[in-house]
Amino acid sequence: MNAPLPPEGYLPVANWRYFDVVIVFFAGAFAAMFAAAVIVGTGTDPFTPVPFSAIFVTQAGGSFLAVWLLSRSRGSGSLAADVGLIVEPSDWWGVFAGIGIQIVIALLSAPLIVWLWPDGPPSQGVAQVAAASETLMEQLAVLGAVVIAAPIIEEIIFRGMLLSILRRSLSRWPAIVVSAAIFAGVHLLDPDAIAVMPGLFVLGIVLGYVALRRGDLSLAIAIHSGINLLAAVTLLYGESVVQWAETRLEELEQLEAVIRLF
Repeated sequence: MNAPLPPEGYLPVANWRYFDVVIVFFAGAFAAMFAAAVIVGTGTDPFTPVPFSAIFVTQAGGSFLAVWLLSRSRGSGSLAADVGLIVEPSDWWGVFAGIGIQIVIALLSAPLIVWLWPDGPPSQGVAQVAAASETLMEQLAVLGAVVIAAPIIEEIIFRGMLLSILRRSLSRWPAIVVSAAIFAGVHLLDPDAIAVMPGLFVLGIVLGYVALRRGDLSLAIAIHSGINLLAAVTLLYGESVVQWAETRLEELEQLEAVIRLF
């Protein structure tokens, strides 16, 4: 017996099943493991920025291929219709909205993080790799993986597929909350991500609401990209910005001292 389709207005074409989500997720995982094995076989450290980003993009590519193949039997074969993969240029403002949302989430979760980890929260693997990026090529590789590949494939899996399935049997907000909880929980595959779990849960709620409201992933992808962009830029250039600010402050202090002499 076929599962009921989601309500009219949110991806009613594809008849996704929970097992499809599992297949897509592990297709990416296996693709990443294959890429990592190839990179290690060449004698390259997979935890340096460019190889790590290549593994990340390969993972996204493996999941994307699985979604496309499954959509041919579960839906129309069109990812726009089956998972809402639409990118509207008019949604460019979502990138800036994502940056703002990231700032708000960081401010709200900061007291909890400081309370739980007074000596500083654990650092995720991707954060360590990004922080180690020095050359322009390394920085562009990290930005491409984090700001483009990750938002697209994560929105396809968690809002395009999972949320569509949940919406068949749950009303709007329960479906959003459950999908957000799963979205946040999956990130615990990296145990060091525990510190950002509350923020990921809030993010999942925002993105789920946006996807349901719009009926596609265009704006959700833009917002997700903005959130990841701010995080990546902070990791890549945060220390340089702090050093620049400290230098400017020292110069202002020296200028103030000179003015006082006169």
